[in-house]
Amino acid sequence: MENSENNLLKDIYSLLYAENPKNLSDLIAERKKKLNVTSHSQLANATGISKDTLRRIIIGDVEKVDIVSIIKISNFLGIGVDTLVKIYISTLNPDAIKEIEKSRKASYILNNFDLTVLKKAGFIEDKNDFEGIEKRIVSFFELKSIFEYESEIDTVLFSRTKSAWNDRMLRFWVKSAYLQFKKISNPYDFDLIEFEAIIPKIRAYTQLEEKGLLTVIKALYSIGITVIIQSYLETTQIRGGTMLVDGKPCIILTNYNNRYDTLWFALMHELAHVRYDMDDLERNVYHLTGHTDVFLLNEERANYFARELLFAEEKLEYAKNYIENDMFIRQYAKENSVHPAIIYGFFIYDNPSFNVKLRNRIPKSEKAIKLIKTHPWPKLEPLTKETIKIKKLIES
Repeated sequence: MENSENNLLKDIYSLLYAENPKNLSDLIAERKKKLNVTSHSQLANATGISKDTLRRIIIGDVEKVDIVSIIKISNFLGIGVDTLVKIYISTLNPDAIKEIEKSRKASYILNNFDLTVLKKAGFIEDKNDFEGIEKRIVSFFELKSIFEYESEIDTVLFSRTKSAWNDRMLRFWVKSAYLQFKKISNPYDFDLIEFEAIIPKIRAYTQLEEKGLLTVIKALYSIGITVIIQSYLETTQIRGGTMLVDGKPCIILTNYNNRYDTLWFALMHELAHVRYDMDDLERNVYHLTGHTDVFLLNEERANYFARELLFAEEKLEYAKNYIENDMFIRQYAKENSVHPAIIYGFFIYDNPSFNVKLRNRIPKSEKAIKLIKTHPWPKLEPLTKETIKIKKLIES
C-alpha cells in the first residue's frame, strides 16, 4: 500500500514539473468537442454533476470536490480514476499543492516515528506540530529532506529482519548509534590479541566509580573497539548492543535501569559477543541485548562470560554466606579487585527475594556515565555535534 502511494505521488510530482503538463480543463473541452457536447449544462446533466461542482473541478478547487464527482468525470473522459486524480492534483493552485505536500510529510513522519515516545524522550515538544517535528528530524540527522530518513543505511542495517523495519523506534535508536560510530570513525584496527589481554584487567576498573568506565572505554578504543553510552527509548527495552561499522566492533550501552552493576555487566556481555560472535555480526551487522525480536546470538554464553570475568561463581558461593555483612563484602570485594556492587548485583539476580533488603547497597550508574553518555534526544543540535564531543573525550 505504501509503495503504491509513493508511486502515485511520484507521478503527480512529475506532472507538476513537466514542461507541458496536462490540463483537466483542456481535457474536458477536448472531450466535449469530440462528443459534440455543446454546453456545461449538457455536460452537467449527462454526468449527474452540478454546474457549480463541475466548475470547481475545472478550476481546481480541491476542497469542495467529492470523490463521486471525480469518478463521474473519469467516466466522461474515458480515463482511469488514478490517472484523473494525478492530472487533477497537478493543476491545483499553489496553496493546495502546499497542503498536499504538508500532508505527505506528516504521513511520512507518522509512518516512521513514534511521536509519543519522542515527546517523552524530549526529542520533540508537540506531537501535533508536524512542521516543527520535520525541522527537528532534518536538523538532527542533517538531512536535505525528511524523505532522506530512509536511505541506504536502512538497507545495511535492517534488510535481514522484517521486525526491525516495522519497529519505528528501534530503527531510530539503531540508526542514531550507527551514525555516531560512523562519525567517530575509530582510526585503530581491531587487535584480537590486545583485546584478549585487556579483558581480564577490566574488573579492577569497576572500583573507580567516576572514571573507571571511561578509562576502559579509552583502552578499548585504542585497540579498535568503540563504546558509546546512548540513552534508551521507551518501547525498545534495549540494554546494550554490538554492531560492526566499517568492519570494526562497536558497542552501545544504555543506562536501562540506572544500576552500577548492570552497566558493567552489559559491557562485559557485549564484549563476549565481540570475542565469540564476529562471524554472526558480519552477517547480521548488529545484535541488540534485551530486544527479543532481533538476532539472538549465544546469550547464555555471553552472560557466563560476563559473570566469570567480573566475579567468578566459586567466589560468589563463598561471599553469599556473608552477604548481609556489608563490611565483609566490601573487604572481600577489595581483595578481589572488584566493586562490591558487582557481588550484590549477582547475588540479587540469583536470589530476587533479597532485592529490597540489598538494592540500596548498589549505587546508581549516573556518576560512571556522566562524562561519556550521549544524551542527544533533548538537545536541539545535530547528532554529529554531540558525537564530536565524545570523540574528543575518548581520544584525549
